[in-house]
Amino acid sequence: MNHIAFSKLSTRCRVSIFGPRGVGPWSGTRGFASEVAQGHPSSRSYRPKEHRTRDDDPFDPPRSRDRERLGFKRDNKPYGQKPRFLPQRPGLAFYSLPHVEPPKIDPGEAVTYFEKHVQEWARNPATTELLEKFGIPKRDLNVLLGLYADAVASKSLSDPESVDYYYIDRFAEPLAHRIDVSVIYSTIFFKWAVNPTQKTLFLAKNIPQSTLDNLCQLYESTDRTYIEEEFSAARKMRRKVIMHVGPTNSGKTYHALRAFAAAQSGVYAGPLRLLAHEIWERINLGQIAPLGSESPDFKGTNEYQNFDKLPHADAIRKHGNPMHARLCNMVTGEEQKIVGVDVGLLSCTVEMVPLKQIVEVGVIDEIQMIGDTQRGSAWTAAVLGLPAMELHLCGEETAVPIVQELLKHTGDEIVVKRYERLTPLTVEETSLEGDWSKIQKGDCVVAFARSNIFKIKQEIEKTTKLRCAVIYGRLPPEIRSEQAALFNDPDSGYDVLVGSDAIGMGLNLKIRRVVFDTLQKSRGAGGGSEPLSISTVKQIAGRAGRFGMHTGSDAPGGFTTTLAEKDMAYLRQALATPFIPLPLARVSFTQESFDRVQHTLPLNSSTATVLQAHHYIGALPRKMRYHESDLSKLAICDFIDKTGGRMTTLEKARYLAAPVAWRDPHSVAATKVFMRASNMHNYVDVHTVIETSPEFEALKTVEKAKDLGHTLRNTSNALSSMESLHKALILYIWMSFRAPIMYPHYDKAVELKIRVERALQWTLVSMSSTKTAQTKWKNVSEDPQEDAQSRPVIPSKTMGAMKAESLERMGRRLEITPQ
Repeated sequence: MNHIAFSKLSTRCRVSIFGPRGVGPWSGTRGFASEVAQGHPSSRSYRPKEHRTRDDDPFDPPRSRDRERLGFKRDNKPYGQKPRFLPQRPGLAFYSLPHVEPPKIDPGEAVTYFEKHVQEWARNPATTELLEKFGIPKRDLNVLLGLYADAVASKSLSDPESVDYYYIDRFAEPLAHRIDVSVIYSTIFFKWAVNPTQKTLFLAKNIPQSTLDNLCQLYESTDRTYIEEEFSAARKMRRKVIMHVGPTNSGKTYHALRAFAAAQSGVYAGPLRLLAHEIWERINLGQIAPLGSESPDFKGTNEYQNFDKLPHADAIRKHGNPMHARLCNMVTGEEQKIVGVDVGLLSCTVEMVPLKQIVEVGVIDEIQMIGDTQRGSAWTAAVLGLPAMELHLCGEETAVPIVQELLKHTGDEIVVKRYERLTPLTVEETSLEGDWSKIQKGDCVVAFARSNIFKIKQEIEKTTKLRCAVIYGRLPPEIRSEQAALFNDPDSGYDVLVGSDAIGMGLNLKIRRVVFDTLQKSRGAGGGSEPLSISTVKQIAGRAGRFGMHTGSDAPGGFTTTLAEKDMAYLRQALATPFIPLPLARVSFTQESFDRVQHTLPLNSSTATVLQAHHYIGALPRKMRYHESDLSKLAICDFIDKTGGRMTTLEKARYLAAPVAWRDPHSVAATKVFMRASNMHNYVDVHTVIETSPEFEALKTVEKAKDLGHTLRNTSNALSSMESLHKALILYIWMSFRAPIMYPHYDKAVELKIRVERALQWTLVSMSSTKTAQTKWKNVSEDPQEDAQSRPVIPSKTMGAMKAESLERMGRRLEITPQ
């Protein structure tokens, strides 16, 4: 079969049933953009600019050339010519194979498709190659695959009982959720092979007992059919699960937060660091009324009884309600704000939910993200594993069936509370007809590419007298918050917001009308575009007319429209379409499963093989699937193996989970620098790897321009460089929480991060030439998170301070003085 025929069996972008490496004669290659094999059709389209230098030198003892040996190249170009982290090897970012339309399989055709293509899968060299990596001898593998194909062809697996047992209906899942069909064939093969009823047949065909034992060990190490049992703390209790579901702006989360504010111990988990910070701030300031506070018997919280002793009492008096104030800590992947060691409440991102600490109330926000293809596994783990006596799940109606399915065997009580939108949302009769002059004060224009955001901003400012704030995904959360504050402030001079889908959650915005620049979103590099999902359209449009954000002469409710008339029909259709239930929840590997599988595979198996074993062998509950995006990380695994040197398996798994933008060559280069530094010195020094980088020079240039009041010649390059530097610092801080000895300079990294955020904010504001905007900047605090005019200061301890306190306590216990 030629590669054109192969593509017909492909299921999902850039993935074929013959493995995740691609389609066609180049299917054996995987790697980063500048390492693509010659002749690959994407080698030109998707390759970043290369910076060719000599090969790596052997690592010498530390000396003044550390900067070069860690991965930087000397770059004396003047600022304005894209300074960047420059690795000595050009392999920097993923290439993407051309998009291949997946086959459309109707529900009634799943078994027929399974039987028709099993011989193709079993005879394909990619199948044999992969299963050999799992430790199955080739001489036995060919026999096993032949027996499997014969069994399928003879309809031994086609009776209703077997179809249900092997989940063969997976072949006909919706295209948006279907996993690679080669994964389905492989998982069915392993489940069939370890079935005791096959043993007599295998022994008759001279399959050695050692091979059969190996098959069983592989299956057992990856079997997660009863995944809920992995969370022992939650399984020891019978939780009450309350689902608060409804559209955006229905007040569902507020009801859950009131229960959280009234609890002696509790956890709030949200999708964004910015949202976790907002809840942390509101709880500490008493801006959320605890459940029961309306009762005449309510005498205030425990903190209110000792209110004068609170270090932020003045901030509470000014910004909140002293009777409602609670102490709350915050923990995210990149930041910790600790107001007290024995504080019972915690606000965190969903990935940081503590799964072994029993609490009174847990709140998990945006529960519909349990089906998200990138991060859904964090919600799955939180729902199954958060040991809260009362667990509140807030989000869309779409999540109700899948949550009920996940908790079917846990013994938890489930209560569903439904809410309606508090203000109306109206679709306007016409679009803007491509005319940016029709933009009005209070509008939010939504685009889906960073370059388009700035083009739209310039066009609006050129055709109207309105100024635009901007929000997009690459901006640090703190800067998004500052841009939102400028938009919300009626005296700032910023009356319009231009943003990406990042505005869909986590920010309180005074949006009167949402205008969609387009209702199409890119599939990725070279993959064309596809319509926005119904859920995404509802989420973004629902940000208009947020309850309580508009007062005075503003009419209650929000409006939405599009730039082009051709998109209006889909907008109306999307908003009128009822929510479609989520078909499945996502799950990912854990460090425990990674280590367990590694020990079952042949010695020195690659990280990619460990990751593939989870997908191609492991059994999951019927309504769970691994993140399909894992199979696009095989080049990352190869990169980690090659660059990581002496790293353990768990350290490699940590890098796989790290917040690295693997499609961004600058982020990959910074990660490479960190890995090399840890191999050379057993720790990563901020000064060596950050303060000697070209991006840091760009930061100093921006700071100098700010101090002198000069205008930057190339604002776009300045933003790009500082965004890359911020990502590198976030990675350093993230790693410092998990490997503090290897990444010891947390406080220094935080200090640099704040400097970058100030420079980013100044660069964005300086793009506007209005006197009002420039005046507004002069009133902004040096710390973006502590604006003296609009934000309270809540004292919290840094990691360095907590370490010092820990040493002091240890010294008191041992009756010594810490040095």
